[in-house]
Amino acid sequence: MNTQPPLVSFGLIGDPQYADRPPMAGRCYRNALALLAGTVERLNREKLDFVAVPGDLGDGLGTDEIARVIRVLDRSRAPVRYAAGNHDFVLHTEQELARLFNVETLFYNFAVNGVRFHVLNSLEVSRFSPPGSERARLAAQYRSLHPELLLRDWDGMLAASSRLRLRRELEMSRAAGEISVILCHVPVYSGASGDNAVAWDSAELLELFDGFDHLKACFAGHYHPGGCAIRNGVLHKTVRAICNAAMPTAVIARVYPDRLELEGIGEESGACHPYHLGPATIRGEAPAGAVVMADSGELAEAGPDGRFELTVPAPGRYALKAVASGMADAFVPMVQAPAEGVRIAMPADPRRRLVRGDAGGPATLRITEGGRPVRWFDLAGNGYGGAAAAPGVWNEYCDRFWTSGRYAFSATGPVEQETGPYHPELRRRGWFKGDFHAHLIHGENTYRANLPFAAFLARAEHYDWLYLAAGFANDGALADHHRLARRLSTPDFLLRLNTEFPKNCHGHIGNAGVGPEFPACNPEAATNLELARRMIHDRGGVAVPVHPLYEDGIRRDKNGRAFSWMSGKELLLWLLCAPDMTPCLDLFYNDDTPGAAEFWFMLLNRGYRIGCTATSDAAFDVGRPPGLGRGSTFIQMPELSEAGIVQGLRERRTMVSWDGAALLFGIDGHGPGTILKPTGKHRLQAEIFYRPDRQVELRIIRCGRLFERRLLKLPADGRESVEFEFEEHEDSWYLALLQETAEPGRLRSAASPVYFRTPHFREPEILPLPVPFPRELRDWMKYLTVKELTRPESFDELKRRLRKFLSDSTASKR
Repeated sequence: MNTQPPLVSFGLIGDPQYADRPPMAGRCYRNALALLAGTVERLNREKLDFVAVPGDLGDGLGTDEIARVIRVLDRSRAPVRYAAGNHDFVLHTEQELARLFNVETLFYNFAVNGVRFHVLNSLEVSRFSPPGSERARLAAQYRSLHPELLLRDWDGMLAASSRLRLRRELEMSRAAGEISVILCHVPVYSGASGDNAVAWDSAELLELFDGFDHLKACFAGHYHPGGCAIRNGVLHKTVRAICNAAMPTAVIARVYPDRLELEGIGEESGACHPYHLGPATIRGEAPAGAVVMADSGELAEAGPDGRFELTVPAPGRYALKAVASGMADAFVPMVQAPAEGVRIAMPADPRRRLVRGDAGGPATLRITEGGRPVRWFDLAGNGYGGAAAAPGVWNEYCDRFWTSGRYAFSATGPVEQETGPYHPELRRRGWFKGDFHAHLIHGENTYRANLPFAAFLARAEHYDWLYLAAGFANDGALADHHRLARRLSTPDFLLRLNTEFPKNCHGHIGNAGVGPEFPACNPEAATNLELARRMIHDRGGVAVPVHPLYEDGIRRDKNGRAFSWMSGKELLLWLLCAPDMTPCLDLFYNDDTPGAAEFWFMLLNRGYRIGCTATSDAAFDVGRPPGLGRGSTFIQMPELSEAGIVQGLRERRTMVSWDGAALLFGIDGHGPGTILKPTGKHRLQAEIFYRPDRQVELRIIRCGRLFERRLLKLPADGRESVEFEFEEHEDSWYLALLQETAEPGRLRSAASPVYFRTPHFREPEILPLPVPFPRELRDWMKYLTVKELTRPESFDELKRRLRKFLSDSTASKR
């Protein structure tokens, strides 16, 4: 970074919330004035362009609170700028606050040396809107129209006209070549606050922010603990409240042309937000000839002078490992890149020898040394997959070693190596392997991981695309996960972020094509179907119920009645009321999920077009990467892109795979998801990709019955083709299944159906979705076991109940 002076330097003081009242809930109201005076005194030592206070000057018990706080702030050598907070509105009108803050309106902007500051009224539409005003009516209307949203009384949002005004201001600022910064009271991004401590229009504002790359920061108050996060190039900083601090506390922000730096005072901490995200370099010293590798797969060799240099994908946290002949392995965990002067000491160990290899590209290896696995390592320098977790804590055994191509390790005994299957022909044929249901950090935190680590493992497992669900790291570093995911993407690997949403006792929903931010919702106020339609489908994404037939996480209600947290209770409802929302189902949570195939066949025989997916439910922090014995989904698309993934799922162009197997299936040259006319003679093609010399069984299913069965021994390249003619004149569907003869009942691959439709085919009836949804039907679905859920009688029963409710509702309105 350069050493030029900042364009702007300013201080930020969080909610003073002064009041003449005793302490409560960690807030020392009376002490706020003394702490504020100490904070102003500390800031006066700095050369600042101004000081900002993002709201809640007083608590709202006395009319003189704000004036007393302003008198203390008048001691500042730098001018003070204010945003209005919810407590400020308790005893003051907007006009009174504007006069106290010496501004014409609570929505204003100003510029300092090429940096434009946009000050928002976060409570413009809220319970604090002027009584009887149009904005007060809009606030009440918004809440009544969205009973599913957990809207807090002390939050609010901008009016639509103000969001439009902000857009125009940002456009003008961009055209003028300025840097823009937002100042407001209520945080906009939950990553910098609590899960639900955000503006009601957080989603709209974040979408607005995404359109302006000259917008570099958004500073807020309101959430008293404070917080900091970076999202899509915007630093979101929530300043810790003075009334909750034990010492003078503030933030100094310095805006540079290429970065924004924060300096913490008192209980606040510093941070750096570089505007450009590029590779970072780690330089250091190790014993001459040692091979040094990063947890993200990069590898270098220490020269004769012991110096080494590694280029890692982006700034952030990494672990280093060094191996050499005659020396014990050495680790340096949690290196903050870029880094200089990293020293790696390696104790002597004459028994160890250096083993090198080259897989020719990304690969997953199983390496044993004297019968013991040689493992990869996490950001803490721990062998990945070998830790012993506490009883009752989810933990996975993993014995993998991943590489980007060249690799090295040390050994003392005999070494055996095995490479997992990989068929690059699939990619060339337009079939791309991926997963839309994988957790980077599930919460157990047995291992330390972040996006570069996860991306490296996924690529080595030959994933072409991957969606990772929150959280996105447990390394303690500040990172822009959204931009980093794009940075880690290449023409042959696409990494994106998502969130299981909705996720509750009625089902868990995976998705693709929308961002990972969703509002906090009340699962009892709306069905998952309503939420998924509004927040995923209508925004251009695709929703897929994940592990709907996995009966685990058994819980009990207040009456002791058991229900599963994991299974998809609303699955039948989605099919009856919105089959367009269910192009694919994640039926094969495991390769032997009981009853999954039969349930799929039953739905297909009822006329539904349903493709198959298989997801891993990976959790990198428990030692489970997506390829660890889990399923993956191949999608056919013209080229790898997020739009191609969404469209491929919508059009049911899918195939599922375990252990590197793949099954390309088609009729008359048309693949899964296609609708054909049954014109008599047709030609079926199936291509198998798997391990050499394996005995496999290929089954072709027609309308739920075995149509063709082939027992095959795969040749040395692991590939085999089957092709034959057949006749079809009726409404029907065909699909293909593959399994090893040595493991009957365990799928290796399944291809989604090809359909035949005559002019006489009748689409399944679509029933209107009752809104609000009746409680008695909700409870009936909630307590279904998986065995009950998959019975045809349950489908018919829900259909009958829905029809009756709709009929009764219509009759009652007459």
